[in-house]
Amino acid sequence: MSAREKIAYLRGLIEGQNITENVSLCKFHEALLGALDSIAEELDDLAAEQEDMREYIEDLEDELAAVMDDQAEADGIICDSDDSYDDEEEYEPVTCPGCGKDFFYQPDAYDEDEDLLCPHCGKPFKQ
Repeated sequence: MSAREKIAYLRGLIEGQNITENVSLCKFHEALLGALDSIAEELDDLAAEQEDMREYIEDLEDELAAVMDDQAEADGIICDSDDSYDDEEEYEPVTCPGCGKDFFYQPDAYDEDEDLLCPHCGKPFKQ
């Protein structure tokens, strides 16, 4: 359920109570719902900005890959379009057993018996 849907549900609950005789309580409810509406609007704006940034970053990545391919070609290096320029760093996905969130880690940076530390919940666990 979205924030706007939750606010609409809360508004319905408040309006269903028919407490029009208590003016101060009605004012409080309206102020509370107004604040929640403002927060929901700001969240919508942030989500739209985040989507714009994601698209912008994808465009930059595509442009950078094209520039690097052009430079490699100019230097006489033959490479496939699937080549990556990540300095040979290998990352592997892992799911934290504590919080269930996924993240990537670099296996070469850890000893075999060394614990991973979840960046989300901060709990250590074996890889």
